[in-house]
Amino acid sequence: MIRFALIVASVLGFALTTAVGNLLVPLLRTLVPPEKEAERRPGRQQPERQPSEPRGLPTMGGLCFIIGTLAAVGVGWVVVCLVQPELLGGGLTGRLMLGLGAGFLFGAAGLADDLARLRPRQVLGLRIGARLVLEGAAALITVAALFLNGSMPTGLTLPGTGYWELGAAAAPLWAVMLVALSESARLSGPSDGAVAGAAFVAMLGLMGAETILGFFPLAVLPAALAGALMAFLLWNFYPARLLPGSVGSMFLAGAVGGIPLSIGRADIALALALPFWVEGLAALLQGLWRRVRGRPLFRQGNFDAWLRKKGGPVAVFYIFCALALAGTLAALRTAQL
Repeated sequence: MIRFALIVASVLGFALTTAVGNLLVPLLRTLVPPEKEAERRPGRQQPERQPSEPRGLPTMGGLCFIIGTLAAVGVGWVVVCLVQPELLGGGLTGRLMLGLGAGFLFGAAGLADDLARLRPRQVLGLRIGARLVLEGAAALITVAALFLNGSMPTGLTLPGTGYWELGAAAAPLWAVMLVALSESARLSGPSDGAVAGAAFVAMLGLMGAETILGFFPLAVLPAALAGALMAFLLWNFYPARLLPGSVGSMFLAGAVGGIPLSIGRADIALALALPFWVEGLAALLQGLWRRVRGRPLFRQGNFDAWLRKKGGPVAVFYIFCALALAGTLAALRTAQL
């Protein structure tokens, strides 16, 4: 019967995201500056721009799958608790709220970044210091909630080396991991379908990992989010008509990092976020290369922009999904250790 609840959550996530998207997309289009919208007209040559610059597409599309996921998880968890009433007041409910709350906290930080872009003088969003403060606050609240709920992992399992106990270093390490994951996912947001596709594969991996670890009822959250992301890709796959924005990208980062932490397995988060780690590492190398050599490592600006130049936008989507699949296989293997 719990499998039925997962199916309900997934189908509802898809249907509700589709419905919310049909309502929100026209509204989000009105927020695109007229001069940027003109750049998207057919036949008009697209100017060269940095990956973080506005593309003339509606952003903040992440609100569609965030709202759809919230409603679908609510209905799905009610079905789960009807099947197993003992779960309603048990620890699993708290773990579910921790995973969902991590996504919402980082999504709120991303929403502040997106709203700042609406100002004519802040088209690139919040200054990096202000954004990091918001992300740091979201990470600290998440880690504090994990500690208070007794769910915070104090170590991690690495293939080939076994279990590593981190002790007091665990909490700050998880906070840094969440912030780094959020920033890495935000960098991938402008690529058509990259973040949503990678997160979709990661959610499927999370469903499998939670089943292996004995948290099968909690798979209602990744199931709902997977269904919602499948609907969002109808707008976000190339050629994109809607972008997730910082709110969507950072929400997904919070979910990919927060859900494994809520079940005490930070190692699974490290594996599932493989495509985002590649993006973040490439951005770090870009900055170091520019500082040391005086020129950029990727002339196009960042890793996914370089991939777009080499293989096209669709290639970026497939590469991110392939990396996510590799991370999922590693996460499932780690869950079995």
